[in-house]
Amino acid sequence: MGRRYLSLALLTEGASDQWFLVPLIDRQIAELALGAPVGFDYSGVVAGERFTVAHRDLVAEEVAELLGYFDIVVIHHDHNERHKADAIRERFPDDAHRIVALVPVRETEAWMLADPEALREAAPTRDAAWEVPYDVEKVADPKAVLKAALGGRRDAERDFGRLGQTVALDALGKVPAYRRWTAELRRAMEGLRLL
Repeated sequence: MGRRYLSLALLTEGASDQWFLVPLIDRQIAELALGAPVGFDYSGVVAGERFTVAHRDLVAEEVAELLGYFDIVVIHHDHNERHKADAIRERFPDDAHRIVALVPVRETEAWMLADPEALREAAPTRDAAWEVPYDVEKVADPKAVLKAALGGRRDAERDFGRLGQTVALDALGKVPAYRRWTAELRRAMEGLRLL
């Protein structure tokens, strides 16, 4: 088997999700690639043009287009919108194995709380560790806790991007929703014979 290439597109609920998830997904793919029997090339996530909060027909239209160009399409929704990701997958039964749902419990911001050390690096003037609960999926309002942990700063793009680059993957691996997503991603990559 020769060297292969993986292409992956991402649709998120909003821009702030992209800032965190694009570098995080790239890092997770690199981690999974370490176990690949033959290696593969990967040039990074390409973010779609629409957000998944758009009308379902518009999201399905973009997914159809992306499936024509990319091996895997990741669809992000917060937990209360998981049914939307499932509904999109049902529209593409022949390609459902290439559509991966990324659904944090509550909100993506909960995943940003998983690594106290990464939070310290993002907001070095604050000791945010005391504010971060042990089980981030049980935080009722992850956005509020994250904002407090970052000292109330308003540069979300910089902070979220930095957290996506630095949050420890092994810390995220303790979060059940993250484990479900990586297991689904792994299955999709195995289906493409990359792993």
